[in-house]
Amino acid sequence: MLISRSLGALVLILSHGICLAQQEIAPAKKEEGVMIRILCVQSVSSKEEESTLATKKDDGTWTELSTITLRSPFISEWIRLPVGTIHLTNKEEEPARSLGSFVIPEKPKRLIVVLLPDTKKNGYQTQVIDPENLGFRKGQALIINYGKVRAMVRIGERTVTVNPGQQAVEKIDANQDGMYRLLVGYLDENQKIVPCYDRFVSSNANTRKFILLFPDQQTGLRSMSLSEFGPFE
Repeated sequence: MLISRSLGALVLILSHGICLAQQEIAPAKKEEGVMIRILCVQSVSSKEEESTLATKKDDGTWTELSTITLRSPFISEWIRLPVGTIHLTNKEEEPARSLGSFVIPEKPKRLIVVLLPDTKKNGYQTQVIDPENLGFRKGQALIINYGKVRAMVRIGERTVTVNPGQQAVEKIDANQDGMYRLLVGYLDENQKIVPCYDRFVSSNANTRKFILLFPDQQTGLRSMSLSEFGPFE
């Protein structure tokens, strides 16, 4: 009888301990949304501009999510945002006005949103980039051609052709001094290369490089390069 009572008490103690352990080691709540990083090519304001990332309700009111200060050029830190349509708003105007919007889909873990100035609307055109889908990793360059001519880009010993509106990812092979040649040009009507930009650039294997190409009346193409630091995953 004593053994039976002892076993019963032991079962109660163990059950109570297991319940406490389950309460203490409750699984962490999964964070919702997608991590995004904003790349502002050029701010529509001549000064630093504080903007708010927000969603818009059916009644026209805004739900503020995060605040960001834009300047030219600029790459933000990672920001977690919900899936759906996100607006970049100007809080200084009353009522607040959307400067541009982009859509965050469900599947990607991280996205990069490029902001291009839209002077006619005093706002931004946006482009959403999925680095994982492109295979865009550290030690590589993402080339985006916003120009109207077929671009030829040489990175070190590699040469890639990028059509207007297209993009390409290339590995950066630096020399022993940590430098590589960046040559940007385009094909003229006779299929000859017209050089527009030719420099030796310092390489950092722990960064990703954005090479953005824009139309230029004098040279044909204008090149802008920005380095992005991690984390990348």
